[in-house]
Amino acid sequence: MNEIDVKMFTGRTEARLMKVRYDVLPIAMNTTVNIANEDEIVITRVDDRAVAFEVTRNIVVNPKSLFEISATCYLRRSIGDQFQDLVSLKDIDIQKFVSEHMAELTNIAFCNLAYIFGSITGSFGGTPLLTPPAPMKNTIISVKR
Repeated sequence: MNEIDVKMFTGRTEARLMKVRYDVLPIAMNTTVNIANEDEIVITRVDDRAVAFEVTRNIVVNPKSLFEISATCYLRRSIGDQFQDLVSLKDIDIQKFVSEHMAELTNIAFCNLAYIFGSITGSFGGTPLLTPPAPMKNTIISVKR
């Protein structure tokens, strides 16, 4: 068993939007709001050669005004064919591995979410909300049991 390196994953990534929620809320004039991202990565399945995630970004607006928006993407990353007989994802601490290589493994999902949020929030005639196309440092990572 060789040590697993993030470079062993293929460039092919399966990613798709699972759900999106957007609500426009009333806002009083001259209201100051704070906007923050809450990111979560849930590892939903691990087998010898692939790992699947649900990647969620929730935009938190305080005070609760303007809008509420959250979206979840499904993401599946596979070990490359040339490494399939050398490593097994079931033999590692997958939560630790994902934590250490979060950006490399999930950036495509966060890029998709950033695009979706910008498109939706900009479609109502206002300035689009642009979120980082990468996971935040405070991202919660969990394993679905």
